[in-house]
Formats: sequence, structure tokens, C-alpha cells
Amino acid sequence: MRTYSLYDTDGRIFSVVSLQQDLIADVVVLNQASGHIDGAVDGDTHCVRDGQIVPRLESPVMLQGLVLSRLPAPCVILINDRLYETTSETVELEFDQPGSYRVSVQAWPYLDKEFTIENPA
Repeated sequence: MRTYSLYDTDGRIFSVVSLQQDLIADVVVLNQASGHIDGAVDGDTHCVRDGQIVPRLESPVMLQGLVLSRLPAPCVILINDRLYETTSETVELEFDQPGSYRVSVQAWPYLDKEFTIENPA
């Protein structure tokens, strides 16, 4: 038995499997993978580029006050589990209720960037 990591056309590692070496080609096809890499690779922190395992890039996103800037386009902004898609490089956030808001910016191949924003009463 060997361990393999499957990845898609964008280099996202989406599955780690342990199986006999002679079965990997069939598993790649069945899972519609672009390819595989030997070993278990953490897709949260790494991706595949040009057939090599590389660290995912640090996100360039910055938060100043309620303004998110340096957003990769396109990206998804997740606010307390609600998704907002944007192609803008800058977004001004508005909250209609006081409280704590968890904001995450997701844009492949960048690592997710997370912020906590306190909106006073």
C-alpha cells in the first residue's frame, strides 16, 4: 500500500488515498483528478504547481477600519458563514447590528485570511 494525494487542474489537493500502486491510475480517472503526488499532502497549506508540491501563497489582504484592501480578484468574502463574491480590489464593510463579526477572505491559491471585527453598539 502507498499513499497518494489527488489534485485538480488548479493544483488543489482534494483527496489523500492509500492503495496499491497498480490502482492509482484508475482512482485518478474515477475521481476526475488532474494528477497525483506520492505521499499525504495537506491541501490547506500546500498545492501542486508544475507537478511539484509548493506552499500556498500568503494572502495580500489588509483590513484598515472597515475597509478590506488588496483583495485578489475574484474572491469570496465570508462574513459569519454568509458568502459574498467580489471582483473588486477594495471593499468597505457595513454592519447593521452591534457585535463581533468573523470575516474570512478566500481566493485560490492564497491561504484564507481571517479577521474579527467588533461593531460597537
